[in-house]
Amino acid sequence: MGWFGLCNILKAQENFWDSPKAYLGQTPPGSMPVKFAPKLINDTPYFSMDRCAFSPDGMEFYYCRNNTWFSSKDASIQVFKYDGDKWIGPTTLVKQFYAPTFASWGDTLYLIGGGMGSVTQIRRGSNGWSEPEIYLIRHYGIYDFVPTRSGNMYAASNINGSINDFTCYDICVMPPANSGDTTIHSLGKPLNTSGFDGDFFIAPDESFIIVSAKEHPDYECELYISFHKPDGTWTNPKSLGPLINNGLAHRWGEYVTPNNKYLFYSYGHGPQDCAIYWVRFDDLLENLRHSNFDPYARDSITTQTAKIKRPFSLSVHDAFYDDDGNNTLTFSATSADGSSLPAWLAFDTKKKIFSGIPHRPGTYLIKITATDNAGATAVSTFAVTVE
Repeated sequence: MGWFGLCNILKAQENFWDSPKAYLGQTPPGSMPVKFAPKLINDTPYFSMDRCAFSPDGMEFYYCRNNTWFSSKDASIQVFKYDGDKWIGPTTLVKQFYAPTFASWGDTLYLIGGGMGSVTQIRRGSNGWSEPEIYLIRHYGIYDFVPTRSGNMYAASNINGSINDFTCYDICVMPPANSGDTTIHSLGKPLNTSGFDGDFFIAPDESFIIVSAKEHPDYECELYISFHKPDGTWTNPKSLGPLINNGLAHRWGEYVTPNNKYLFYSYGHGPQDCAIYWVRFDDLLENLRHSNFDPYARDSITTQTAKIKRPFSLSVHDAFYDDDGNNTLTFSATSADGSSLPAWLAFDTKKKIFSGIPHRPGTYLIKITATDNAGATAVSTFAVTVE
């Protein structure tokens, strides 16, 4: 083919993302989310759901079709392909799998549905896609799965509980599959919470992650974004805004196109209105990257013990963190009900130290508030038991 021929093909593929034929020929949205290709990818009683994926060149579209949220029995991966003139499809690629995710080079497609601790793959060859085969199998749960360019693999898993107890699932990172290391590590706070944290999308370069946050007991949630910091930790997640988080609903299956231009996600109040939505994302991404981050409490302050007529002191200097810089924070303290601190207890707002000498036994509930320059706050409550 030659170098110039290859360059022309790559250039054509790059330009395809900006052509009217891209994205199944659908009219691109602006800042308001809309259903993606509803007349093409929803056929009653089936509906589109969960994560979708475009091939790296944008000329193939893969999505999950199902008739229920909670079983993969009738689920299937459907595909549309652009033949150089028009989109052809949908055709069924594989059955009883969901969450299609491409390897960055595009010749491998990873799927979930083969078992709680497994990831399935199909590989592209000269004769099309191979039959499904196990790519990973682990003793822990694997919910969602996203590989990145570095070789790191991200998934949700049961860090501190049963493989079937989704309330203990955190978003985690696994070393590259060829490393021989089968351990898995939670990304920790502030990305993960005490509840279920499992639905997410991470950028191929690991620069940002979109998570389903503020989970309700039945998994209704909002979409938030966190950014990867140079020290390997993650920023406090922030909302994608009221146009996307427009009320109580299920939002999951996050996916961002390779050019970071559009965000896709599943949305619905139940199977009857579930669909894949898309929204313009590149400008929103940059705005969120540079807007204010809310402060957060690092860890809960444990119950403190004090002795009658003996000096008590507690430093809370490291109790809060702000990704905009900790020098942005000011502090205040009250009793937990908002009233003044107990008469014997004082709080030095500059040194961030509680001190005093109690004179009678009892339990005192204390609230400390950190406020940043934008007026955003974080609160931590703890008890002091005087013996």
